[in-house]
Amino acid sequence: MSFLVFSPLLRFLSLSFFLLVSTSLFPLPIAITENELSKHTRITTNAEAWEDVSGKTNIDSILQTPDSFPFQKADSDFINYGFTKSTIWTRFRLDENLPKEKEFYLLIKAHNIDSIEFYFPDGKGNLITKRSGHFIPMSEREIPHRHYIVSIPKESYGQTIYVSFRTEISLQFAFDILTKDQIHSTDYSEQWLYGLFFGCLGIIIIYNLAIAFFVRDINYLFYIGYVLFFALGQMSVMGFAGYFLFPESPFFMRNGISVFFSLSMIFFVFFAASFLKLEKRLPKAYRFSRILLIILILNTLFGLCGQIYLATIAVTWLTSILSAFILAVILWGFYRRIKSFYYFGAAFFILMISSVVYSILKVTTLQTNVFIEEMLFPVASLIDITLFSFALADRIQLLRMEKDNAVAENLIHQREREISRDILMQSLPKTVPQITGMNLHIFIQPMKQVGGDFYEFSSPNHRELGTLVCDVSGHGIPASLISAMGKVAFATQKDNIFSPKRVLEGMNRVLYGNCTPQYLTAAYAYLNTETNTWRFGRAGHPSLFLQRRSGEIITIHPKGKVIGLFPEITVDEVGFPMEPGDRVLLVTDGLIESFNSQGEMYGEYRLIRFLESQTGVPGGIFSWKLLSELESFSGKVLKEWDDDITFILLELK
Repeated sequence: MSFLVFSPLLRFLSLSFFLLVSTSLFPLPIAITENELSKHTRITTNAEAWEDVSGKTNIDSILQTPDSFPFQKADSDFINYGFTKSTIWTRFRLDENLPKEKEFYLLIKAHNIDSIEFYFPDGKGNLITKRSGHFIPMSEREIPHRHYIVSIPKESYGQTIYVSFRTEISLQFAFDILTKDQIHSTDYSEQWLYGLFFGCLGIIIIYNLAIAFFVRDINYLFYIGYVLFFALGQMSVMGFAGYFLFPESPFFMRNGISVFFSLSMIFFVFFAASFLKLEKRLPKAYRFSRILLIILILNTLFGLCGQIYLATIAVTWLTSILSAFILAVILWGFYRRIKSFYYFGAAFFILMISSVVYSILKVTTLQTNVFIEEMLFPVASLIDITLFSFALADRIQLLRMEKDNAVAENLIHQREREISRDILMQSLPKTVPQITGMNLHIFIQPMKQVGGDFYEFSSPNHRELGTLVCDVSGHGIPASLISAMGKVAFATQKDNIFSPKRVLEGMNRVLYGNCTPQYLTAAYAYLNTETNTWRFGRAGHPSLFLQRRSGEIITIHPKGKVIGLFPEITVDEVGFPMEPGDRVLLVTDGLIESFNSQGEMYGEYRLIRFLESQTGVPGGIFSWKLLSELESFSGKVLKEWDDDITFILLELK
């Protein structure tokens, strides 16, 4: 019981004893004098450091036996330990003759340290402890700042001051001792410089956002995402994000670097793949970029889940991998002399060099300095981002040229469509044969003014009529020319109009070898009112439909190959007795193969059902209702259809 009471007292007396006698018994750091502070504020090289790999050593142990710990004098303005989970202990000593009227502050020049503990002995056996780092919100720090600043108690002048560091992010830091005026002066100059840097990034984002709104180019959105998250990542590295954006959030102070830079690289990969058109030009490189995207997305999730050590190391290595990958792609583009790679290559080369240098310093323990730590990446990235803007501006010029060429080409195609329509419409029969006891109803609608369908008649007298409906493969002027050739071929068959088989096989012999690689399909109907005969033939064409006055519908589908592809074809011919009130419908595939918004085809089944519902309806009204039926089914007007539509109704009285 008495031991428990006196144990804290004994511990206090023991600690006081070692604090009082340690300066005389053990070697200590050389004291920093007022003369040195007047010459410079950076005291890193006056400090000593030791890496506690176990992370279990406490300040009491160090104060009791300071000579048993291998502190070594720093040989650089910036101490660099790379990625480490060790506790880093440092110490330095201020001259006891420093003027007491001056207030000095210890500034740790770093932005990515989780925990910093300052130990200030007062020379009387007491230890003043202060804390800072990402785990401490800004409102709980002694002096809120993007760096880590604490005031130095005057009682600690002449004493050995200890500072310990713990972090899961790459560790680089420097010691500065400044007065309040010096801090304000340094902040003013630095914040003016960094304000200019981040202001430029903001202007670039707003400018390209405006351009993206007008040009509707996805590359601008990728670029904006890249610059935005790069700026947030850079603000996190420099401490501005923790100070201005989320001062009370240790989570984002610690995880912002890995999360924001991972998101920045995600948008950069999207931007590079889209801007350089890797999917078409380099499919293998495009697939590798997809793999990188998956890894970067996973790394972002690691960062958001608090796996900061793995996420930050991954960001460092992924930066180097991405740099090597894009460099290889750019060299390929240079070799192929693709203009869009030039600006991109120049911009990326600068970014790659700075990224690789920065990554090497973060992973290794090589010596570094304030310029590399604070200015290398911002300066290089600003140049890089500006050059990327030039690349996008060059892309606008290219898009404008492509648009002008597309407009000119569209005008040419429009003219071709007009010529095609003129050829087709002028070649169609100008008059309708007059057959005793029969009415003819014709409808033809070329696809958006471009025709591949045509029809023709042959009538040597008022009792006989041969009706031909054809559909030429393709559209445009070539289809119109083949249509004209088809009419000539049909004209050579006037002596055979009574036989669909002879007409269609004869047309094939005329056209074979003259229309390759195109071809045409055809349906032919012959009627003779004197012999009361119907005859039908078909060459690769949709069915014909014979409807009796009673409503009975006969689907006519004789065999026959397309015309123009084979030296010889065999066409079957079928005949039916003619009855009063008969009507025959000839159609092209544009009618049968029309689709609605659900992807359903109109088809022969629906056409037969329509014919059944129109039994006894006069031919003129029948045609109007069929057109209405087609527009209702497709949900769009016929002029917007994707194929030509032609049908002819032969109606006996």
